[in-house]
Amino acid sequence: MGEAGFSIIYLVYAIILAIIMKKKYDAGVPDSSPMVVIPSNLEAYRYGFGFLLAALLVGGDAFHLIPRIIVNLKGSMPKQDFFLGLGNLISSITMTVFYNLLIALGDTLEFHGCEYNFLIERLILLLTIIRILIIILPWNKWYTNEPNRKWAVIRNVPFAMIGVLTVVGFLKVISYALNYPVSFYVIILITVILSFMFYLPVAIFGKEKPKLGMLMIPKTICYMIMLSVICFY
Repeated sequence: MGEAGFSIIYLVYAIILAIIMKKKYDAGVPDSSPMVVIPSNLEAYRYGFGFLLAALLVGGDAFHLIPRIIVNLKGSMPKQDFFLGLGNLISSITMTVFYNLLIALGDTLEFHGCEYNFLIERLILLLTIIRILIIILPWNKWYTNEPNRKWAVIRNVPFAMIGVLTVVGFLKVISYALNYPVSFYVIILITVILSFMFYLPVAIFGKEKPKLGMLMIPKTICYMIMLSVICFY
């Protein structure tokens, strides 16, 4: 019941943030406003990227959280393994794409023409393509409860590399931060590091030790904090 309740709160909260950021993006910020310190086009990029990040998380996570909510409340559901596996596959793809948008957000807010972080963006994109190709291979056995540590490791190696590159990219963004306070990026950076620390043990050992799945709660909280900072900071 607790897990189901938390999942519902997370999905609803992320949807609310997506709506708020979409409205802020559509409303824009008048260039002539004396209260505006940050250029309006940067604010538009911030809320535009924020909306995409929130929508991507909700869209991907809903595929595996909704079946989990049903199972937690009812005890089981028809074709349970199939829907849980499909949800995990889809959310694995969307979560990987998520970090392409996140590094692009940091680069866009601080750099002109993406400057030297463009290399990091390309590497993250390349690793994203590699990971997605690995994820869709049948040997991952998404639709069974059978532990498959070998392929769990294989598909998460490029994801861990994406995490490292994202951290390096945001460290460079922080070193050049002028448009937004350093604390804005530091909070995002901390949530990225913690989310990977909580996620990787579950991704690799979760089927063998189901109780590790509880780490997904603090991992999800990291995403909620990250989106909240982008929306309300």
